[in-house]
Amino acid sequence: MRVFESLNCIVCKQPYARVVNQPRSPRQFRCGLAMCNECFVEEGRKHQCGLSDCFNNNRNFAYFLIDILSQENALMFTPMGYWLVKPFKIPKCPICHGEYSNEIEAKKSFALRCGHIICMQCCLKTNPSYTAVKKKKEPFHDFLNELPEMTRQMKQMDNPKMKASLNAVMNTLPSSEDDPSCSECHKKGIVDEMFYCSECGFEICAVCACKKHRLHEVIPLLEKQANQMLMKRQQESRNVIKTYKKLVPELHKNLLEGIDVFEMKLLLKEETLKGAPNLADLQEKHEAFTKITSKFESSAKNYLPHLRRFDAEVKQLIRTLNENPDVEEIRIQDYVDHMNNSFDAFPVDSHLRRFDAEFKQLIRTLNELNPDA
Repeated sequence: MRVFESLNCIVCKQPYARVVNQPRSPRQFRCGLAMCNECFVEEGRKHQCGLSDCFNNNRNFAYFLIDILSQENALMFTPMGYWLVKPFKIPKCPICHGEYSNEIEAKKSFALRCGHIICMQCCLKTNPSYTAVKKKKEPFHDFLNELPEMTRQMKQMDNPKMKASLNAVMNTLPSSEDDPSCSECHKKGIVDEMFYCSECGFEICAVCACKKHRLHEVIPLLEKQANQMLMKRQQESRNVIKTYKKLVPELHKNLLEGIDVFEMKLLLKEETLKGAPNLADLQEKHEAFTKITSKFESSAKNYLPHLRRFDAEVKQLIRTLNENPDVEEIRIQDYVDHMNNSFDAFPVDSHLRRFDAEFKQLIRTLNELNPDA
């Protein structure tokens, strides 16, 4: 899996941060060369190019790169770099509002000293003396050059082989079950002792939190993971409960309506006993109606125990929650599994539908007994 090389520092090869004033925030020299803030400070004074005072005259961050990284839904952060996971919306020139393009000379980007970019056409209109700007190196050009290939890679992610490759790469990355490493110093730590910077999206150790993120909103990493697990767990719980809260009343409503129809039909058909022409016909009809009634009763008896068991197990789950308000004495996952198993043990839709189908068959049998009744 490829990552955007244009969104990684050319010195340390680490992916840029999405915000300013961070060690990994992107900076750019006047000549167009870009690197992270940390490398910019450490390596900048060694930089040599054809422009005089290329380092000292630039104190701004590369805001155009930060604008690219702000499309968090499209660009997924990994320790190796950024992956394209959704279609990327190409930025537009703030003056003419036209999309940037490396294919059209007038629509190529030009980085200003303030850290933003405009298109070449607008650049030459505002300052015709810029005759050499076309030769200037632009990281945004590199990004647009990479975009088509990354877009093809994104579209191939539905391919089974690509998914297998993606899973293999993801399995090499630290997971919530492994000991995490600090995004800054890369030292291994444990969740209980680490922190999360909400502004940078970094998981960091206590030392880096104090040194490099003390002015940011930093929370314990455990709190962040607990919030994530809570949201996922509650969404799954809502989905399970919502399914049955909606399904059971609807099926029971149809079931009760069907029973009313069955009752009306049965009583109406039984009236034909009064018009029996002889004893043999009377006994035959009486036996037929008795069998139908017995079949209905048998179907109901087969269904009701499942309904009672379901009701009993739901009440037991409620008692479990009441007895363990903080769920301290039971494992949460064990409880959830037990709840799901209780629902699965009573496949309410299949039992209801089977019962419904059986008495509908009884209604058809009644109709066949005497179509004219």
